[in-house]
Amino acid sequence: MKKTMNTSELEQHVYELEFKLQYQEDTIESLNNEIANHQKEISLLKEQMQWLAKRIESQKEQQSNINISNERPPHY
Repeated sequence: MKKTMNTSELEQHVYELEFKLQYQEDTIESLNNEIANHQKEISLLKEQMQWLAKRIESQKEQQSNINISNERPPHY
């Protein structure tokens, strides 16, 4: 039993489909913008992590060059 749609029902159905399609397109665009923003933030965080890793490595090297056997403990 197939229901036959009259013109106004068909127009309403097309309108609803167009509305849903527009909503989906807006949602996809919004999600795409969020992904782009997150990617920028991830890139910035990676740069900061690399900088921190280099700084930690540099401080480790500086500390390894210190001869602590000749230094007096802080409580003297």
